[in-house]
Amino acid sequence: MAALSPLGRVPSRRPVPPPRHRRRRMLRAVPGLVLILGLSVLAGTVWLRVLDRAGHGVAGAAVCGTASTAPLDPRTVKVRVYNATDRSGLARTVSGLLRQRGFAVLETANDPLADVRQVTGSAEVRYGPAGARQADLVRRQVPGAKLYRDVREDAVIDLALGPAYQRLSTAAELAKARQGIVARPGRATTSTPATPTC
Repeated sequence: MAALSPLGRVPSRRPVPPPRHRRRRMLRAVPGLVLILGLSVLAGTVWLRVLDRAGHGVAGAAVCGTASTAPLDPRTVKVRVYNATDRSGLARTVSGLLRQRGFAVLETANDPLADVRQVTGSAEVRYGPAGARQADLVRRQVPGAKLYRDVREDAVIDLALGPAYQRLSTAAELAKARQGIVARPGRATTSTPATPTC
């Protein structure tokens, strides 16, 4: 029988505090929950970036595709023609031929990099990232010309004529180059651009 208080009521019990081991269990679970939450946020961020890049890739491919399929107008290609040989007047002669093909020749001179860089083949086409398509078009004009990418910021192309230079490409060679075929002795292979053009 419960003892009565002086006022005749049953005394109320004090609330029993939860055992400490329950609190410890809850505190042990917190790092795991934080870890799971952090991994979820990280996974979500990665997926968003992947989807964002995929979307940009499709858009970029569409823009790239339209830009690369349209033929480049030689009148929009600015070229400096340099003579890297001992042959007098070579740069002037080639400049005239390139002008006849519609190229915008800005300068004709001896190779300013002759002391730093030696051209050993027929020609070296120097360009920066902004002039990749223009460089490829100029490279096709000289059989055996090689591409050399530098850090220039504009789209101006330098054509340095080397000791093995003989002539510009013929119309038939240019047509094959446009179709992606490189003529080699006894065989034809598909050419691969040295750098992406987009």
